[in-house]
Amino acid sequence: MVKEKKKSLGKGLAALIGDLGEAEARNLNPSEIKTEGVKIPIEYLEPSRNQPRKTFDEDSINELAQSIKEKGILLPILVRPLEEKKYQIIAGERRWRAAQKANLHEIPVVIKDLEENEVLEIALIENIQREDLTAIEEASGLNRLLVEHHYTQKDLSKIIGKSRSNIANTLRLLSLPHKVQDFVQRKILTAGHARSLVGLENALSIAQFAIKKKMSVRQLEQYVNYVKNKINIKSSSGNTKKDPNTLAIEKSLSDHLGLTVTIKKKRGEQGELKVVYKNFEQLDYIIKRLNK
Repeated sequence: MVKEKKKSLGKGLAALIGDLGEAEARNLNPSEIKTEGVKIPIEYLEPSRNQPRKTFDEDSINELAQSIKEKGILLPILVRPLEEKKYQIIAGERRWRAAQKANLHEIPVVIKDLEENEVLEIALIENIQREDLTAIEEASGLNRLLVEHHYTQKDLSKIIGKSRSNIANTLRLLSLPHKVQDFVQRKILTAGHARSLVGLENALSIAQFAIKKKMSVRQLEQYVNYVKNKINIKSSSGNTKKDPNTLAIEKSLSDHLGLTVTIKKKRGEQGELKVVYKNFEQLDYIIKRLNK
């Protein structure tokens, strides 16, 4: 059973971490900036295992570090107390990393006693609102709230302000092979590409083919639909699976001729190319094309 306090953090997030990010805060006058909190030695802070974001852009961190050298940290970092003068970062790990590069010895913080699920929720919301997460990081964070803290998709929808169908589609990305997830994590493929591949048995080979051919999301969606149709035909005929390159050639020839073309490999380099016509008019069209 999800406790009510789990559902209250979404609206109260601004009160904890502020409505603005560090970059937006730098455009305000000093009198407009909220700087409540205390300063503690930077070595007392440690990152949270609940941080959904797994990668940080080094150039962005360096830019922020330079800005911190000039103006300091304008928004306190949200932390919770641990044992022996240690504090765990809940929101603001990027600022903490940049502060280290800027050689700061102390850092402003706001200290709050929060539960594990609240820490994960706040970290997830902060990153989603500021669009800092990849689709895989977001899906992993949502899944942890579901599995480890017994949230429902309805709870998550209220917390992050997205529809339940959007959340369900995001979570489905975790069913993709780990290598495909890594392509998304490294931004080789977009979330749109990944969504097209969900549910495909040969998702990895198709993903690799899409990368090689530099397919757009739309092109991949069209190719996936073609593959699915081929799979249905093969299932009914009992034929063996074809590799993505063969399917791509079939699609290219079919599109070029406006007729159904299939390729069947045999032993060695031998094979058959089959063009299907529905009437004599189409047959005449094929003959004319071949005689050109």
